Amino acid sequence: MNLPRWIIKIFSAFSGRVPGLRLPSPRWIILNRKRVFVAGSIVALVLVLWGGSRLIFGGAGKLTPQQMLGMGVERAQASASFRYQAEVHYLKEEKAAVDLYSKVDGERVAPDRVRIQGTILNRPVEFVQIGDNAFFKDQVNGRWISLPGSRLVDSELFYAELNPLAFFNFKDIPEMKYTGAERVNGERLLAFEMRPNLIDPFLELLLTDYHYKVWLSPQDYRVRQATIRAGEKRNVKGTLTINLRIWDYDKNITIDPPL
Repeated sequence: MNLPRWIIKIFSAFSGRVPGLRLPSPRWIILNRKRVFVAGSIVALVLVLWGGSRLIFGGAGKLTPQQMLGMGVERAQASASFRYQAEVHYLKEEKAAVDLYSKVDGERVAPDRVRIQGTILNRPVEFVQIGDNAFFKDQVNGRWISLPGSRLVDSELFYAELNPLAFFNFKDIPEMKYTGAERVNGERLLAFEMRPNLIDPFLELLLTDYHYKVWLSPQDYRVRQATIRAGEKRNVKGTLTINLRIWDYDKNITIDPPL
């Protein structure tokens, strides 16, 4: 049995033996039944964890980076609901500092319900989309304004704030590499770097040279965090950076009209 050395050490610590083809004698088992049961349970648990780690990070059945990313994006986009945070920064040619374009916390419930709260262009915003109806909160008097027949959730200008997974509709990915497991905000995630081409013609028209760093969940590969950088086509020194966090996939999230 070809086991890692650390598993052999765990077994040896409880049984006093190195696992192999020889089995303990019947007398030893009878006299130490409780000890054998504890050792066997621990070794079984270790083997399960070891097998799971080999499935994700190496060994038989290992998925390629392309397969992990494809599976994760597909599962994320098929989720019934999720919560997210999006930050958009824009660096102009003549400025040395990065300007914060927007920062919002949002919730999405399939197929067409969205709620966000935060700031866009340094102004506070609260927004709700229910089907074909949009609702804005007037920050002066606190009243909600209804805009029937409006689907701002589909507007390319607010993809990051209202539809962050739209940035994961790829035409192809010429460059990709898996950079290993990383701990991000207290989570152990799988990290990838890539340079994709996007399907959306609007995003391809305004921006170029996309560079992504994406972190996936090791359990189901769904997108958990991402940093997206792209250059502005109209301004060769203009740079857009989008930071995304996504969590609470398929949780019970309710979004109702605010009126």
